[in-house]
Amino acid sequence: MPLTVMDCTVNTNSIAITFSDPVDSDRATNLANYSIFDPGSVDFTQPQTVQSFADAVPANAPNVAVAGDRTVNIKFTNAEFQPGDWVNIVIKNVQSATGDPLETGIAAIARQVPGTGTAGRITRDVEDAISYPILTEEIGYRSSPVGIPAGGGGIPGGGGLGQVAARAVSEVLGWKPNTSDPRGFVGALTQAFTLTDVEGHVESTWTPRTYAVQTDLGGGITGAQASLYTRAKTALDNTLPLLEGLYPLDPEADPEYVKALREMARSQMTEIVKEFGVVGLPSILRIDTYFGILLGQNPALISPGSVQFDPDIIGGTLGELRDMYGISFVGNKFNNSVEDEQDITNFRVISDYMTSLLQSWIANRNFFRLGTTTPAFFGTQLVLISRQFTVIAETVNEVRFALDSVFIGPNERQSLLLEFADPAFAPMFLEDVLTEVEKFAGDEGPRLLRDGGKISVTNNILPVVQSLQNMVEQAHSPKNIGDLPDGFRTARVRNSLDDLQDQLEALITLIEQVEQQVPPTEDKLTITSISTPQLTASTGLWAFSIFGNGFDPASIATIYSAIASGIQPPVTFYSAQRIDVSVDTQSWRNLTVGSHDVVVTSNGQSTTLANAFVIDTTGTVSVPHRVTIASMSTLGSVKRGKTRKVTIATNQMVRSVSPSAAPVARPVADANTVALKRSLEQLQKSQHDLAEKVDRIMDVIEAKAHKGKQKND
Repeated sequence: MPLTVMDCTVNTNSIAITFSDPVDSDRATNLANYSIFDPGSVDFTQPQTVQSFADAVPANAPNVAVAGDRTVNIKFTNAEFQPGDWVNIVIKNVQSATGDPLETGIAAIARQVPGTGTAGRITRDVEDAISYPILTEEIGYRSSPVGIPAGGGGIPGGGGLGQVAARAVSEVLGWKPNTSDPRGFVGALTQAFTLTDVEGHVESTWTPRTYAVQTDLGGGITGAQASLYTRAKTALDNTLPLLEGLYPLDPEADPEYVKALREMARSQMTEIVKEFGVVGLPSILRIDTYFGILLGQNPALISPGSVQFDPDIIGGTLGELRDMYGISFVGNKFNNSVEDEQDITNFRVISDYMTSLLQSWIANRNFFRLGTTTPAFFGTQLVLISRQFTVIAETVNEVRFALDSVFIGPNERQSLLLEFADPAFAPMFLEDVLTEVEKFAGDEGPRLLRDGGKISVTNNILPVVQSLQNMVEQAHSPKNIGDLPDGFRTARVRNSLDDLQDQLEALITLIEQVEQQVPPTEDKLTITSISTPQLTASTGLWAFSIFGNGFDPASIATIYSAIASGIQPPVTFYSAQRIDVSVDTQSWRNLTVGSHDVVVTSNGQSTTLANAFVIDTTGTVSVPHRVTIASMSTLGSVKRGKTRKVTIATNQMVRSVSPSAAPVARPVADANTVALKRSLEQLQKSQHDLAEKVDRIMDVIEAKAHKGKQKND
C-alpha cells in the first residue's frame, strides 16, 4: 500500500510528522525531502528545503530523528514559527521500510502553530469588522483643482462669495488672509505692487508672487531659502532677456530646433526659480531634476567643488542649445565679428548664472531635507509647523470618528474614565484626552509659537507636546482596559490612536529643529560647571574653581554629600563668573564615596549644581559637569606680576594671603576661542593692574599707620 501522512503537529520550534507505516530511516531523515513555507517566519518566508536552510546557517541546522518507526521529528535550534502562523510543509522521496512510495509521490500539509499570534489578530480584526458597521462621512477637504469650476456660475449665498473674495486676495497678494495681522497685509501689499511716479501721477505694477508671504503663524520664506530665491529671481530676470536675444551663428541650424531649445531652457530656468519660492520647503527632487535637465549635472551626485562651470563643456539643455546655435568659444569657426562674440558672451553669462546658482543650491541643499534633525530657519519651519498643527487637529477628529464607528459616542466618551499606568498622569475621561490635544493644536500651540517665538519652543511648547504624546500613549493601553467597551480594543480605534501619537512625534521633530534656550540674566545666580578638584601639594588643600554668573565677594560655597553634613570651605573671589574654593585635608576626608553637590549662596540667592563631582572607592575625583568655557588659567600663558587676593573665610574674616602658583597653561585647540582668549587676557590684565593699585594703596595705608604709631610712641 502507498505510504500516507496520518498526522502532523507544528510548534514554534519543531515539526512532528506521523506516517501510516514504518518509514525508511535514511530517506525519512534526509532534510532535502522536506520543504517549508511560512510567511511569518524569518527563515522560511520563501519556500525552501530544510537542507538549504541548514546549508545556509550550519550553526542552526535542525535535528531530525525517527521516533517509533513512523514519526519523524524535525527540531530547530531557535523558534522559527510564531504562534498563530500557518506552516506549509511539502514532503517527497520518503518511502516505507518495505519500499512503498508516498501516494501520488508527494504530500502537502498545512498546520497552524498553537497560540494567538498574527493569525489570531487577523481573526479578531475580521470579527471586529463584521461586528461593527463601516461608517462613511462627507469629507470637507477642498476640491482638487480639476473639480473647481472655471467661473461663470452663480455664487450660492454670501458665505461662498466671501470665500471667493478671500481666495482672490490670497492669489493676488500671495498671502494668507489674517484679520489679526495688519502688518502682514501691508507687507504683502508692498511686495505685490510696485508704485512708480509717472508724469505727476502714480502707476502701480502688480508683481505676481510664486509663494505666500506668510502663514497663519507669521512664517514665510527666510534664511537659506530666501537667499536662494532672491538670487535665483535676480538671475532669471537678467538671463531671460539674454536668452531671448540669442541667435544661431551656425547657418545650418534648424529654426524649429532653435526655437524649441530656447523655450525649453526658458521653461526649465523658470521652474527652478518658482520651486525655490514654494512655501514649506521646495521639492529637492524637482529642483535636482530640473538642474540635471538644464545643465546635465545632478546635484544629488556632486559636491559644490565638482560643479562644471565651463560654458563650452556643460551639458543638458544649455549644452544642446550651445551646439545647435554654434556659440561655443573655443575653436568656433562661425565667430567672425564683434556682434558674434557678443552673442557668445551672452550665452556664457547665462551659463555662469545657472552654474553658480547650482553651486549655491548644492551648498544649502541639506537645509531642505525633511525628516532630519538639521537646525532649520524659523520662518521657513513655521510653515511646516503650521501644517502639522492642522494635521493633528484632523487626526483628533479621525479618532472621534473611529470611536463613533464602534458605538462609543460623544456622551459615552465624556464618561469613559481612563486609568493610566503611569502614576504621573491622573485618570481622565476619554473626551478630555482628545480635547486637550485638540485645544493645544488648534489654539494654544499656535498662539504660543506666534507670541513667544523660538524661546517659547524649548521652554513651553516642547514640554507640552511631549506630555500630550505620553498621555496619548498611556490612553492606548490604560490599566482598566478590561473595563472599557469592547469597541475601544478594536484595531481601528487603536490604529487611530497610534496615528495621533505619530503625528505628535512628527511635531516634536519639527519643533526641535528650531528650539532655543532662554539665556540666563547676568545678575541671576547660576552655576554652569566646576573644574576637577585637585590636591595641591604645596598647601595640602583640595582646590577647584566654580564657574557661573552672579557671584560676589561675599559668596559662600557649601559641599554636600549623601551622608556627611555640609562643609563650607574658604572662598576666593575672582569675578562675577568665577570663585575658587579650598578644602583642608581633614574636611575632604569626611566626604563620602559617591556624588556630591555644590551650593553657592550670594546676594540672598542660592543655587545648586547637583552631582558636581564624584569620589570613587579609590579616592579618584571625576567631574560629570565639565567646564564649557575654559577658565582663564587654561586659555594661554599669563604674564605673572605682583598680585593681591581677597579671601573670604566662613567666619567672614578678611585677610590677605599670598597668591598660589598659577597652574600651567594649556593651548586651546578650538580656533573659535581665539577671540574669547584675547578678551579674557585683557580682563586678566585689567585685574592685574587693579591688584597693583590696591597693593600700592595698602602700602600707603600701612606706612601711614606705622608713622602714626611711631608718633604716638
